[in-house]
Amino acid sequence: MLLGLLVYWRGLSGPFLLDDIANVVRFYVPEFDSDQILYALTHNRSGVLGRSVSMASLVFSGILHGPEPWGYKLHNLIIHLINGLLIFWLLLKCLPYLAKQLSAEKVFWIAGLSAALWLLHPLMVSTVLYVVQRMAQLATLFTLLALLIYIIAREHLLKQQVKHFYLLAYLVFPFVFLLALLSKENGALIPVYLLAVEMLVFKFHYPDVGVKKSLWIFLGIFSVLPLLLGALYFFTHFDSFVDYSIRDFTMTERLMTQLHVIPFYLKLIYLPRLSDMSLFHDDAMAIQQMDLLTVFLLLLFIGSLFLIVYCWKKAPVLAFAIAWFIISHLLESTFISLELIFEHRNYLAAVGPIVAMVYYLFSVAHYPNLKFISVFLLIFWTFLTATRVGEWRSADLIYRIAVQEHPDSLRANIEFANMNYNEGNIGAALTYLQLSQEVQPREAGSFFHESLFRCDTGTSVDELLEQAQQRLALYPVSVYTINSLDAILGKKRVEQCPEVSLDKILEIIVVAKQHPAIQDNNLYQGYLERLEGQAYFYSGNYEPGVERLLRAYEYTGLVSILLELVDVQIQVNRLEDAAGLIAEIQRINDASFGIETSRLVILQEAFNQALLARQESLDN
Repeated sequence: MLLGLLVYWRGLSGPFLLDDIANVVRFYVPEFDSDQILYALTHNRSGVLGRSVSMASLVFSGILHGPEPWGYKLHNLIIHLINGLLIFWLLLKCLPYLAKQLSAEKVFWIAGLSAALWLLHPLMVSTVLYVVQRMAQLATLFTLLALLIYIIAREHLLKQQVKHFYLLAYLVFPFVFLLALLSKENGALIPVYLLAVEMLVFKFHYPDVGVKKSLWIFLGIFSVLPLLLGALYFFTHFDSFVDYSIRDFTMTERLMTQLHVIPFYLKLIYLPRLSDMSLFHDDAMAIQQMDLLTVFLLLLFIGSLFLIVYCWKKAPVLAFAIAWFIISHLLESTFISLELIFEHRNYLAAVGPIVAMVYYLFSVAHYPNLKFISVFLLIFWTFLTATRVGEWRSADLIYRIAVQEHPDSLRANIEFANMNYNEGNIGAALTYLQLSQEVQPREAGSFFHESLFRCDTGTSVDELLEQAQQRLALYPVSVYTINSLDAILGKKRVEQCPEVSLDKILEIIVVAKQHPAIQDNNLYQGYLERLEGQAYFYSGNYEPGVERLLRAYEYTGLVSILLELVDVQIQVNRLEDAAGLIAEIQRINDASFGIETSRLVILQEAFNQALLARQESLDN
């Protein structure tokens, strides 16, 4: 843990990256203000359950250390070290059951070296030093805690200490389970981990019928029932889970691709190379047809499932390691319409492969010195981690290395272009934006992005906008496109960027709205209606602007759109309209426990000032 602290320390000065802006910077709260904190806890849209525990943690980091990344990254590092300690403790608990022949000394060394290798593995850098991955870290922390609580409660049950079992199982465990769920949706895997631990560690052993009954009641409530409810939720929301309308691959293609991705993850764990690791894996191509290699990998995956059952008693450590790794990937590496590859998906999953490796290095009777390979790997991996942490100290290094090693990554080229633009290197910025237009032929956002860079330069952007429109006619709109259009309209609001015609923007938005892939996607339709409404407002057309923003609210249910509309009404002196809408927002706010109060107060003050200014004007 001390070595981890020393290795990561210099990386704490690194920058905010990518999703940090939307999930961390946007919700920064400078001091303890209950209304602002409540807003931050309830308005994160990155998960089904809102991830309020993670948001509370991020808000706390901001209040304690200010808006700079250092304090957030420090807290990420502290959580990482605690997770390493919890892994050590979990293995100390599990290994004596999994490998009864091990001495206490060997258990200590296997558990300790496994935890140390996990802590100092270079793959973890992109989770620890990427602030928004606090969500993955906290889900891991509470998952490990939940499993430890279950194991301790189970041991009390074996000793027939029923009171201790009930206290831990029905009071402490549910609370930690809930914290895991509200950190990130991966916490929903705890019931599956429970079944694996019971099957592989305790092997459903109980000394008498009373213990058996207590155990099965607990597993029924906290394992079987959640899995049934989860399955019910999945089937009733099936379309949203498998909505691939905005992806350039289908569910079948994603599943085939994951058969290749999982071995890639194992390679990153066992044979880590810094050139293979990156924040940017969006250049990965989906497998589009079932070839021989994909068939082989499918058979290998099926074989690994059979191996868990076959090794249940014969090689329980191996069975445990395989089960752990597969369970950890059940949500993010299967059928849900997520992106193909992210390193943080291995944050908890890597425990299984690492403990299996260390255990077998300690278990070859005729070659006792093999165990020292673990020590060598610890030294080597620490060196790699220190090197990677050095890269993560600056945005320039992160993005420069990314565009070299992942030249086909849309995100890498975009971020490197942004960095160059902010530093005044306009030529380089435009070069990398134009590269991004080539590497992703479905994406229109980079054309709007280049138009934004050319704002107020007197350079024509008509051709860029025309190319963007052509792509939007063929392919569905993306978040990047929506954000780029939003940025352009932000310029138009303050009467900048004369190069971009609002009439052309309106024409483009109409084309984007008509794409068949997003006809049933309320969120994207709502975002486009909002952009259309803004374009109407900034061109002086109030009524159609109001109509579009109200329609955007109907599509999305986002009160922020109504607040935005009130702001426009105040700006154009439509105070009667604003008064009516403020009253409606207040009603919504009261019904939702005041979660919009912090923004509503600001808007009410602006409205009062506008009302006062109008009254003074009339008096004069």
